This record gives sequence, C-alpha cells and structure tokens, in this order.
Amino acid sequence: MTLAWSKSDEQGRLPAREIPRNCGQLLGRLDALLPFLYIAQYGASGRDLRARMTDIVPGLFAVGARTSGDRPGIAPRVGLILPLRLCRDEKARAALQEIPVLIGDQEHLTLSDKRRAVQAKLHEAFRGDLMIADKESLDGFFAFKPGPGLFRRLHESFDYVTEVIDNPAGIIRVTGMARFHWSTYGELMEWYHDQRGSDRLGAWSALTPFFVSGNTGALHSYSTDRWARAGLITPAGEPFKWFVIRPGLPDARISIQLEMQEYGWAKLHLTLDAVTATIYLSDVFDPFNELIAWGREIDEGDLPVQIEIDEEGQEAVLTVLRPENPERVLLRVTRKYSDEVLLEGITARATLAAALKAELRRFFTTEFDPEHWDMGRDDDPEDDYIQTKDRVLNHAWLAQEE
Repeated sequence: MTLAWSKSDEQGRLPAREIPRNCGQLLGRLDALLPFLYIAQYGASGRDLRARMTDIVPGLFAVGARTSGDRPGIAPRVGLILPLRLCRDEKARAALQEIPVLIGDQEHLTLSDKRRAVQAKLHEAFRGDLMIADKESLDGFFAFKPGPGLFRRLHESFDYVTEVIDNPAGIIRVTGMARFHWSTYGELMEWYHDQRGSDRLGAWSALTPFFVSGNTGALHSYSTDRWARAGLITPAGEPFKWFVIRPGLPDARISIQLEMQEYGWAKLHLTLDAVTATIYLSDVFDPFNELIAWGREIDEGDLPVQIEIDEEGQEAVLTVLRPENPERVLLRVTRKYSDEVLLEGITARATLAAALKAELRRFFTTEFDPEHWDMGRDDDPEDDYIQTKDRVLNHAWLAQEE
C-alpha cells in the first residue's frame, strides 16, 4: 500500500528514545542532515516506513514532504541522503549551501527571481547538469531534472548517509557514511531495483533528485514506530466532576460492527440508538492493538480513556468518560482538530466493553482477510512481523473467558 496523504502528529507527545537504523522512515529532527540532496522515488510502502535495519540496502531512508492544498498532509519518498556539508568539492558545496537563504527570502525575491537565482547556484555547482523541475514552488523540498553528467559529479564529490541514531523527540545523529558509488543513472537504477525488485506491474520506479532544506514531516503511527505512538490517552477534561447524568435518562442501545474492505481498509461502525458513526481503519495506521487496549480499560473501569484513529487524512477520537455511577459511561466520537461530534451518548460500561470484545472476536474469526491487510509484510522469512489475526486473537483480554 503506497502512502500518499496523512496528517502527522502535531502534539509533541513523542517520548525520547534512541533508535539505531540504517533504513526506514526518519522520525527525528533532520538538523544534522539539512540541507541535502535526496535521490529518491515518489511514494513509500508500509514496509519502507516500518523498516529499521537491513543487511541488503542500507541507506534507503524515507523522508516525508509536507503538502498543502485541499488535502494537506505528508507525502513520503524513499532514497539516498547526500548532505551538502560533506561535499568534497568546495566550490559546489558553497554554491549549494546558499540555496536555502535564497528560497527563504520572502521580502526581496519573487518566485521567478528565486528560480533564476537558485538555477544560477546550481549551474555554479553542476555546470548545467541539474535543472529545477517545471512547476516546482521552491518550498524547501523540491525536485530537479538531472542532466547526463549529474551522477558522475555526485560520484566524484558526494557521500550518502548509511546509518543514523534516530530519535522521534530529538535530533538525528549521523553514524555512518559511504561514497556515492554510482557514476551513471543506469548504474544506480540497476542497484536500487536489483535489491528491491520491481513494482507489482513489473516496472521500475524512477529515481528523482530533490533538494531538501525544510518542509519535511513524518508519518507517526503504530505501524511505523510502535512504541512512539501516543496509544491510550487520558482526556484533559472530566465534565462529571461538576455535572451528573440527568435523572431517568436510559442507557442508549449500543451496536458495534467491523467491516472488512479491500486493499488495506476496514470500517468500524459505532451505533448508539439510531445514530451511527463510521470510522475508516487503515493498515498503514493499524489501530487494533490500541482498540483492544481501549476496550480492556473500559472493561476494567480504568477511566477516562481515549484513543485516536488515523483515517489517512482525518482522525477520529474515541473517548469514554466516567460519570458518578461507575457502571455507566459517556461514549463520545469526535473529529480531531474540529468541534464536530459524530456520536455521543450514555451507555452501560460493561455492555460497551462486551460488545467490542465480541465483535473483535467475530470479525477476526469469520471476516478478517489478511490478503487485504497484511499485504506483503511476511514475505521475508527473517521478518518477525506477527500476522494481525494472530496478534489480536491471542491478546490476553480477547482470550479471557467470560
């Protein structure tokens, strides 16, 4: 499943932890790398983002470009990072390191002026072998058109990053570099695709040179960094410290249904009486471990509790609050970053927990299709990935007898 759009975590809640990696998505701050040339393909698979260590193709790192427009988010790429500060050609290095200042000038230069100025610096560095791609806005992460001599110049003067210490709450440290081995585009393409293989249609993805000095982001998720996801959240406010349920208010009838879709999608339907909220579940942001943990907390009365489900473009927030009666709860489903309430009502705590547990068991026993969820994740015999069905059904809470 190739990622195209998703919101990143803007809350700053990621804990500090150092992760040695020689591939995969970079989650920490890129200060020690910027600015850099990036020889990369557009798009990334779930495996590209989940990877941390490899003996086959070290140095293929995923970096996301922030996007704007109608669907802002993160568009990841996968490729080789060539920091400008390590360029051995002093003249080329000096010219390229002036580009971030030019593109950041908002007072004196129009976009046309910037393009001319940046292209002049590229000519100083590469003598016509690197051109700004058409329609690029020079936003800090933009593409080039390579000339025939570009890769020879990279081979002569540049190194690429092979190992880092990543830190989602801190700055990435470079711990390994290697000479840029390839003197032609064809050599690089052969190496890249000999190791990675072709796509599902048998085609080779093109590799594009980018200039990166900012405008980057990461797709923080359970799938890509299991320990760093926020997981269960304790809501900041508890209204039942000041309010009580209206006397005589009956419990809402609750229904929970999971529905399998295709190509890495499922749906969660939550119904209170006649109102239903439908939440899309993505295998890229696999929510099932957290959904189970959320249900277990409800079952045990450890409240309030909240989870966020990333639907690849918008996020649903599932909150359970405790009123004065410990046997009842307020279930609320909202959209993150807005005041939209999709579902809200009072229901029995034990009924909510039991309904979720029963539906998870039913869904993973009778309907769940790993061909459309765990796509390609266990192709490598050395991969320790546990199939989602086994992971869910063997969870202590679901395996527990009633």
